[in-house]
Amino acid sequence: MEYALALLAAILLILALSGQGKRGIGSLPVRAAPLMTKRERAVCAFIERAIPEARVHAQVSMGAILRPAAGLDRSRSTTVRNRFSSKRIDFLLEDRASGTIIAIVELDDRTHNARQDAERDRMTARAGYTTIRLPAGQHTALSVRQTLLEALSPHPPIPTASRRSAARA
Repeated sequence: MEYALALLAAILLILALSGQGKRGIGSLPVRAAPLMTKRERAVCAFIERAIPEARVHAQVSMGAILRPAAGLDRSRSTTVRNRFSSKRIDFLLEDRASGTIIAIVELDDRTHNARQDAERDRMTARAGYTTIRLPAGQHTALSVRQTLLEALSPHPPIPTASRRSAARA
């Protein structure tokens, strides 16, 4: 009996270590998924052209850029982390030279909930991040560029036509 239990334990150990047991991560039923939709890929290219000094990261986990506030006990820290760690950001703009996060860019669509989006934006703002939302609809290189530059500039540039009008006044 002892021999049979020892043999069974050895077999189970070998299966667990080899990843062929039903509980091993290697046996999970998974399949590949695209990182971005066709629309997201197009908008990503528009962002890269609009802000060439930025490195654009797609589908970034909020857990990669947020931490619970210092001073929380372990339980509260875990609770806070669990509220955001599995959420994703559509695009993260990082300064190529310094690694500083320039902004978060969210591509809104009909599935977005305005109240939940506002809550997320408040949370990321508490950490010091600017969130730029690209509203649902057709995006062009020009519309994305204008939205980004307006959001990132404290004083958006005056369009050329408006400058001419102002000069005549």
